[in-house]
Amino acid sequence: MNASTPPPFHYGFPLRENCNPNNPYEAFLWMLVALPYQNGGQLVMPIVYLQLVSKRLWDLGARPTEQPVLKYRKPSNMDANWMTSPGDWVPADTPDDDPRSPARRAADSLMPIQKAEVFRELAKDMTPKQRYEYLQAAMKEADE
Repeated sequence: MNASTPPPFHYGFPLRENCNPNNPYEAFLWMLVALPYQNGGQLVMPIVYLQLVSKRLWDLGARPTEQPVLKYRKPSNMDANWMTSPGDWVPADTPDDDPRSPARRAADSLMPIQKAEVFRELAKDMTPKQRYEYLQAAMKEADE
């Protein structure tokens, strides 16, 4: 690695939870996502470049010392175009979004008899082979 190449960032997308506050290349990396007035994606530049910006801020004396008053919220599949939405920064005390899928939330709101009725209706649209394969996969998933 030469002086202008930061070490690889192995954690996918930079979040506060996966950036080391004592590593100059990561200390501010998570703060450089979804910048104000940014549209078209979460990062304005590649992560490697943003690591260099984080290092520059570090070299100029900046240090993460206070607890943030904002937290990053990833784009959801409900955004107008979730593939290009940058996500947004919300007050740190904002409750996290429900991690359950819409189907899981709907299923959780049903009584057992209603779940059975929905299953019977959905099963009508499947061939016997599809029903068998679905049930095998669902049972395997439930065991995991």
